[in-house]
Amino acid sequence: MKSSEMSIRQSTTDADEHILSAQVSHHPESTVKLGILGCSGIVPRAVLDPAPYVDGLEIVGVANRTLSKAESLAEHYGIATIYNSLDELLADPQLDAVYIGLSNELHATWIRKALSAGKHVLVEKPLCLYPEELPMMGAAAQHYGLQLIEGIMVAHHPWQHTLRELIQSGEYGDLIRTVTQLTIPAKDNHQDNYRSHPEQGGGCFWDLGCYWLQFLQQVIGIQHGEFDGQSLFDGPNGCDWTFEAQARLAHGVTAEAIFSFEKPYSSRHIVYLEHATITINDFFRCNLGFYKLKLKIALLENGQETGEVRYHTFEPMNYYVNQLRFFRDTVHHPSNHHSLDESVERIHLLSHIHATAKSKSVIS
Repeated sequence: MKSSEMSIRQSTTDADEHILSAQVSHHPESTVKLGILGCSGIVPRAVLDPAPYVDGLEIVGVANRTLSKAESLAEHYGIATIYNSLDELLADPQLDAVYIGLSNELHATWIRKALSAGKHVLVEKPLCLYPEELPMMGAAAQHYGLQLIEGIMVAHHPWQHTLRELIQSGEYGDLIRTVTQLTIPAKDNHQDNYRSHPEQGGGCFWDLGCYWLQFLQQVIGIQHGEFDGQSLFDGPNGCDWTFEAQARLAHGVTAEAIFSFEKPYSSRHIVYLEHATITINDFFRCNLGFYKLKLKIALLENGQETGEVRYHTFEPMNYYVNQLRFFRDTVHHPSNHHSLDESVERIHLLSHIHATAKSKSVIS
């Protein structure tokens, strides 16, 4: 189908030619052609700003239910094609893949539609809101032989692998517990945001809890863990504005976390071992650009700090650049099939922990 037959409008600007040239600076036969489904606030940061740093990926077009938002993004970023509807984007045979940046409650529906249309999918977290939606998505991806990847931005940075190696090496003794703080103050316009609406996956735990669970999956492992959660659910429309969660993992290791939209900003993991405390501060910073991260290793003797501190510093990286490269590589090499198992495990746990906290709130 030609673009003229689809009533697709073209939008390019001279000011953004440098972005377009960066996007197409590779061989066409190796290019993953990506369409953007939905123009939520995360799209520029997660896709449009990092895309020029990713060879073999071309942003072909954009669609949104409110056409003016698609037009604005296309004009600002020099995106060539604006589709008149979401379905029209999926019908375009030139697209290899889509990024889904729609509201959380729409993820499952449009994942199914995208896979049925023959497109690989990178979807903004969470993968979906209801565990009962998971089998359909997994079955569709397998049936059509396509990749479905949940966008957990921190998953593609080496700090997690390095931290896991430090723990497993035994150099600093056995792991005892971890503490996570992920608190991001809500903006003044939060009433108009999905975070304030329970039916859209609102509240801080559905928004931030995935990063804690993914950290535990990668660094420690959570098989057969016992999880619990608490919240007053006193945020807008009964959303959880502060949420506490705990886990008891294998070998007696405990993990605790606090999430909040009302406390001062913090993004920190602290890992307590017998002979050291390892801290990674401000681990969210790499979602804003290319930044360094470092692991701080404070040595202990008889449970007290000795004053000796070691650092493991990582070169500046951007989470979303890494994520797009991972997506591109997974599409290019389908034999290295990306497993949905960890995403499925997270959705089940998010739902379980949130429901547990909600039941306590109702009883009290």
